[in-house]
Amino acid sequence: MRAKTMFGAVTGAFLVALLAACSGPTTNADPTLRPTATPSPSASSSAASTPKDVLFTITANVRDKTGNTIAIGLTAHKPLPYSDSSAKSLIKEFVSTCGTGVGTTPITADTLAANGSILLAMDLTSSTPGKQFVSPINVTLGNVYYGQSVIGKGIAATVAAQPCSSGFTWSTSGSAHAIADFESGNPGPALSSWKYALYGFSVPAESKSTIEACKVTLTDNAKTVVADVPGWDPAQSATGYACTIGYVGE
Repeated sequence: MRAKTMFGAVTGAFLVALLAACSGPTTNADPTLRPTATPSPSASSSAASTPKDVLFTITANVRDKTGNTIAIGLTAHKPLPYSDSSAKSLIKEFVSTCGTGVGTTPITADTLAANGSILLAMDLTSSTPGKQFVSPINVTLGNVYYGQSVIGKGIAATVAAQPCSSGFTWSTSGSAHAIADFESGNPGPALSSWKYALYGFSVPAESKSTIEACKVTLTDNAKTVVADVPGWDPAQSATGYACTIGYVGE
């Protein structure tokens, strides 16, 4: 009888151990054997991805004499011909802000069509919105022989009487949306005409500020277009007082 009792106890203990083993690791299991979560993408890896419609980006730091810096950036998107249905909102914005035209010719949807225009959209950004730059930054957004418009606080035409052909000054950091017009005539439009222009930032030498950490990134959308154009070498874009890229002449 005693033997049977001992046998039953041993059998029961064996079954308990077996069931425990089948149920998986206990809370005292070696932590190195536990599965780990897949790490989420870091900020740098997500920033490295570029939207398919981007042509190029320009980034830099504006530093004042005390050492304070504000990061600024420009992102240029693939141009759209005036006839593209996706360009309707750009045409509306461009005409509403730049309707006075360049020179004596007002800009309308009809003149954009007559001139075989393309519209290049650009975004301006900064790291600390609402900060006053120690000296206004000069912003170049295309070819002054054609029109450019900008919507955003803290940025204005260099010459108020020529709001679309005098360039722009950026006095307060923030964000803005810009559009540059390029006319190719007829037959047109020529989608590559944006390559004969200059883009970027500069400050006067006497401004008590500098532009540092200049970086220009051309995407594949731009590289094939500007491969034979002088001036599209990022190594030539930084001077300490400027961070620009574009056509500089033959």
